[in-house]
Amino acid sequence: MIQFFIGTKAQFIKMAPIMAELQHRNIAFRYIDSGQHGDFTRSLRQVFKIREPDFSFSDNKRDITSIASALRWAVRLSSYCIFGKKWLREKVFPGGGICLVHGDTMSTLLGVSLARAAGLEVGHVEAGLRSYDYLHPFPEELIRVYCMKRCNVLFAPSADALSHLNQMNVPGKVIPVDGNTVVDALHFAETVPATISIPQEPYALAACHRLETITNRNRLERVVSLINRVSEELPVIFVTHKPTRRYLTRYNLHNRLSSDVKIMEMQDYVSFTALMRNAKMVLADGGSIQEECSYLCKPCLVLRNKTERCDGIGINAMLWGFKNQMLEEFLAMAKDFRPVPIDLPRPSKQIADYLIHSCGIAHGNSLSAETIKKYRSAP
Repeated sequence: MIQFFIGTKAQFIKMAPIMAELQHRNIAFRYIDSGQHGDFTRSLRQVFKIREPDFSFSDNKRDITSIASALRWAVRLSSYCIFGKKWLREKVFPGGGICLVHGDTMSTLLGVSLARAAGLEVGHVEAGLRSYDYLHPFPEELIRVYCMKRCNVLFAPSADALSHLNQMNVPGKVIPVDGNTVVDALHFAETVPATISIPQEPYALAACHRLETITNRNRLERVVSLINRVSEELPVIFVTHKPTRRYLTRYNLHNRLSSDVKIMEMQDYVSFTALMRNAKMVLADGGSIQEECSYLCKPCLVLRNKTERCDGIGINAMLWGFKNQMLEEFLAMAKDFRPVPIDLPRPSKQIADYLIHSCGIAHGNSLSAETIKKYRSAP
């Protein structure tokens, strides 16, 4: 049995194309919701036409947005690894097989731990990303290193990721795929009409949600100053998560934003990607947004000190590092940026091919001899 353990909005967006590929081929799978972002993922299931979870660790379907509630949730789920192994096998992961987790969040860590406690093998989608700094990002770098060493199958989305996994000498089987599954999500989103009106005049799109930034007054002040500086060049749409708005208010920074900055609440995935496609430039601290901008050939300033992703760096993306000079260099680059179309990969199909072959699942669309040879010879 193929099983998916998903928690955050970003994880659902990147795992949904794999589930959709399996649905298209009439391949059975189970979908477990960790309960971390219950509200976000419920709306996304409607967008991607993915069925409701087979099991959810949350009854109220609300998002976990505070540190205290996140700790309670994590402790509760962790306890099942010790006291609820039989329950995990029979109720959460019936059928055994392989459980796919994604990325580097607390849901990733819990998914690996719970699946292994239930006796399943674990596959890590988007494996091999490294910043080589345990504090940036924290705790994501620690989580991803731990999980990659505990997984049986690791899907590496780039040559750099593959190299990192080889250097780490991970015990699991490494499977290279041509790109990140977010590209398949972008393909899908482009076919669905946005629910908001997209401005006709040029604008910049901004987003900032990482805890190491928004909870630090000095860093958040510098983000506000950056957005104000960009607003001198063109209007800015600042899409904010609930925690971001909370800290902007707590530090009295929302009043410092320029009148040329429009604060917008979180948007559904289709609307946000539509805003991103039509923006002159993007300012964001999200790794997924950096990846999406790379595939969209969109100028992107990564609002972080370090990034574990190479996507677009030196081409369409620059790392801010909280340096004013880097912002000015980015603005100069974005002003004259000319996108170069690229051939977009379809990694979700490759991952589905591997899962079907490795699990010995019979299906109507047989794998090609070339694909079977590729996976049999994978390191």
